[in-house]
Amino acid sequence: MLFLPIRVSAITNTDSSYIVMETTTNRILEGSNLNKQYLVASTAKIMTAITAIENYKLDEEIKITKADTLEVGSKVYLKENEVLTRRDLLYALMLRSANDAASALSGHNSKEFIQQMNDMAKKIGMKNSVFANASGLDEREYNLSTSYDMALLSSYAAKNATFVAISSAHQYTCKSKDSNYSWHNKHKLVTSDNEFLWGKTGFTKKSRRILVSNYIKDNKNLIIVTINDGNDWNHHRNLAKDNSKYNFVTIFKKGVYDTKRDVTYYLYIPNDIVIPIKTKEKESISMNFKLFKEYAILEVFLGNKLILKQNIDVYNKETFDIDLVIDIFK
Repeated sequence: MLFLPIRVSAITNTDSSYIVMETTTNRILEGSNLNKQYLVASTAKIMTAITAIENYKLDEEIKITKADTLEVGSKVYLKENEVLTRRDLLYALMLRSANDAASALSGHNSKEFIQQMNDMAKKIGMKNSVFANASGLDEREYNLSTSYDMALLSSYAAKNATFVAISSAHQYTCKSKDSNYSWHNKHKLVTSDNEFLWGKTGFTKKSRRILVSNYIKDNKNLIIVTINDGNDWNHHRNLAKDNSKYNFVTIFKKGVYDTKRDVTYYLYIPNDIVIPIKTKEKESISMNFKLFKEYAILEVFLGNKLILKQNIDVYNKETFDIDLVIDIFK
């Protein structure tokens, strides 16, 4: 049975919503109408992409069907019976928002694939979302979500290296037996500003403009989602740069840590762990490590609220030079 939304709103976006979310903790930095359902148009393709990446082999070849070629709206004009890899189709999906590629990736919106999309939504914690097709088209059925849920999805996808490599590309070329393709990324901030790593556009007459962006600068890693915003490009720039209420604090530098406990391994943190906190919150931050045989869990609390839970890899002490090791309790 498909994952159904808690409530269903009108099938036309008549007001607006936005959110800025930090990706390490998924903390909401600001926003409006966060949990109201809207049509999300082609930003649903973020879910299509991560579903395909996590469930299928990307180098598998897919034959384009007539049904794929007949999809309406934005497409790259794939030809019936030509063969492309799933990876090629993902580039068409994310760079050009190709509805024919969405159809091919999903088996022309097969029940199995749509179920996988909704299962993924449940896994991520998207409680007010339902996906009925892989493209975001809303002539016959509807993909409903919220700015909060779409930020959760984007934060999840931003941690997948394959997804980021595909969606952040400025250009991609490929060929089938009969065709040569060259696709340019249509997200204008991604191609014009190095601080915007990847993003996804969306538009239908019913949904109006939807825009998702992943902004990274120094130790900030933000997801920005706007729904029905006619000035979305400029709004994303301004939202990305205005986080004056928060300090982005590095609670752990990347490196190898000795717990000084009665264990035979070190903790390995591959990247800085950064959290957004307000000035008055700094004294309320506390951390706890739970040590297991093959991994550890870092928990970070703001007062009594758990704001970050992250698995940490562990390695035998023989793996690292002792001079490289940091005392975690120093």
